[in-house]
Amino acid sequence: MAKYLFAALLLATSTAYAEEEETQAPPSPLKTEIELGYQSLSGNSDSQSLNSRIGLTYVKNQFRNTAEAKYLLATKNEKEDKRKGQLELQSDMKINERAYILGNANYTNDRYGPYFNDFTLATGLGYQLIRRETFQMEIEAGPGYRFQDPNFDEIDDDDIVVPETVQEIIIRGSTKFTWKPTKTVEINTRITGIGGNSNSTLEGEVNLTSSITEHIAIKVSNTQKYNTWVPDGLKKRDSTLTMTLLFKI
Repeated sequence: MAKYLFAALLLATSTAYAEEEETQAPPSPLKTEIELGYQSLSGNSDSQSLNSRIGLTYVKNQFRNTAEAKYLLATKNEKEDKRKGQLELQSDMKINERAYILGNANYTNDRYGPYFNDFTLATGLGYQLIRRETFQMEIEAGPGYRFQDPNFDEIDDDDIVVPETVQEIIIRGSTKFTWKPTKTVEINTRITGIGGNSNSTLEGEVNLTSSITEHIAIKVSNTQKYNTWVPDGLKKRDSTLTMTLLFKI
């Protein structure tokens, strides 16, 4: 796993420096981000984990399209321990200087987690509350639909999932802001709430990015997720902390 990560790092770094040598051209409407993180432990237990992310943003005229794919692979004692993939797509269309109509789709496949497949589709309105050079803030809200297909053969008492196929109407709300206190430091925060009859969640993500060069940065992320329903004996809040290298292409 380590050799593949090393090769990917070399490729992304080479691409970034190649772009720096090119003559300046008009800004591209497409922005690409690649994140890679790797951890290896040995001793009493032998474990490895690889987390990666690819983010795309395309802005042209009154349209803004974003795509984000995340992948986590963990192995323990040379056996796969966890594998999780997530894909989120969103398309925004401006209707005036600050307001926009949105469509959002989110799909999660968790091979060894509380469910096999979870899919949400939502629409709604968004509004840019603040638009400054160093600080931007947006809010979004609207109705949607959720389909959750759990892995009945793998569900345990400590899995946060309703033990049945879920098809329901939901309400989705989101707020996000970006703050750039300096030229090399950026803080991004996103809070997303989804309300449904089977379960409601509130997820907050804070990202701190510190640039090394124009195209390479270190990123530290902390995610907190709260569930209104969990099996007896479990906590309603989960926390995840990750550190990755970020490449902007």
